[in-house]
Amino acid sequence: MWKKLGIALVVLLLLIAGAAYFLFSNLDSLIKAAIEKYGSAATQTTVAVDSVHLSLTSGAGSITGVSVSNPAGFSANQALTLGQAAVQVDTSSIAGSGPIVISNVTITQPHVTYEVKGLGGTSNLQTIQNNVQAYAGGAQTASAQPSSTPARKEIIKDLYVTGGQISVAATALNGRSLTVPLPDIHLTNIGQGSGGATPAQIAAQLLGAITSDASQAASSALSKELQSTAAGALQGATGTLKNTGGALGSSVGGQLKGLLGN
Repeated sequence: MWKKLGIALVVLLLLIAGAAYFLFSNLDSLIKAAIEKYGSAATQTTVAVDSVHLSLTSGAGSITGVSVSNPAGFSANQALTLGQAAVQVDTSSIAGSGPIVISNVTITQPHVTYEVKGLGGTSNLQTIQNNVQAYAGGAQTASAQPSSTPARKEIIKDLYVTGGQISVAATALNGRSLTVPLPDIHLTNIGQGSGGATPAQIAAQLLGAITSDASQAASSALSKELQSTAAGALQGATGTLKNTGGALGSSVGGQLKGLLGN
């Protein structure tokens, strides 16, 4: 009997070790799948990731090639590409069932496309932001409901977005290109004090911050560009009118002078 129990225990340990090996050896693909799943759900567009690499010994990792497609009805393929994100995880928080603590996330050189549909119409970023806000509200409601298999939550102490650029596309630009810098973003203590945040809540907060800041910067730059264009056109029209008036005055004066001379 004891021999059978010993064999059963060895088999059980092997199964547990095999499961742990499967989890850790596939951790990168699991993180990639989670980003694509929750990001796509939050934005109501397609979110794709090229690759994820995370070291369980050092806690250092990288996420490359994150892209967010434009909502339906907009011409550009992508609304947002995040370039590369460097991640530092507190490895002591990986074991157990508590929140996973991420010390630092730094996203460098993201590129945002700000596209306005028609004159005075809605923008692609506003559409995404509305989707994200609606999803965040639903995620908070869902997190309040009991679950038989609760997902691990996360705490992000510092999240930086730096060196970004915004390409502005609008009908009013008449095909002209306009590029402005994306303001740097710094989010702190995401999920802190609430037992951690779900992946859905983190996706909503990050994408909400990027789309909000990008919308403000792009709409301000677009307004200034259109005002400058209108002022230049008005100045050009005024100059043309002055030249036409001067030529007309000279012609009339010459004709009067000829008549008086006769």
